[in-house]
Amino acid sequence: MVDFIQGPIPGQSLTDTPRNAPWERPAEMDTVEDTVKYYVNKLADPDVMDDMAVAFELGADLKTMSETIVTMGSMKGLHTVEVGMLAGPVVASFIKSAMDSMGIDTPETSVSFEERATAKEKQRLKTLFEAAVEKGLKEGNPNDPGVALLQEAVGTMGGEPQDEPMMGDAPVEAEQEEEVTPEVAPQGAGLMARRGTV
Repeated sequence: MVDFIQGPIPGQSLTDTPRNAPWERPAEMDTVEDTVKYYVNKLADPDVMDDMAVAFELGADLKTMSETIVTMGSMKGLHTVEVGMLAGPVVASFIKSAMDSMGIDTPETSVSFEERATAKEKQRLKTLFEAAVEKGLKEGNPNDPGVALLQEAVGTMGGEPQDEPMMGDAPVEAEQEEEVTPEVAPQGAGLMARRGTV
């Protein structure tokens, strides 16, 4: 599965100061229960819910939203990746229930897996979050925790999409080899009668 969050690359910790990054240190929460409580308490803030509602109205989907929030927690060292994977569905259910109570539609996913795997789709999601942040900053307090959460999400997403064609986008024309037809010697001639032989 392709993930849209830019995290550490394999072997990165071997070239950096040991225990320098949050994900290299012991996690602050080591159980799924503690992790779920942390996210529920954080997301229950009305300011956070208002800004998340804006993101959903602009086209965000539940899977991307919950995965982004949980992945950010892993990158900050709040919990391990495994605990985040187990807590993620509960976080998504809480977000869905909260949005339903506000009358906001929360689609499970907005695109197919193949589309999510492209850089352009990644940029589309980043633009959605940026628009939600901009709208939140215009309408409310710049210290709004919901705006801060969405800004962190934007910060963890990658750069511009590449316009270079991917392999498989266009058929590659194979070089045509010249067809070589052997010259046949006239009947009755010996092996050395072929033209070009020494």
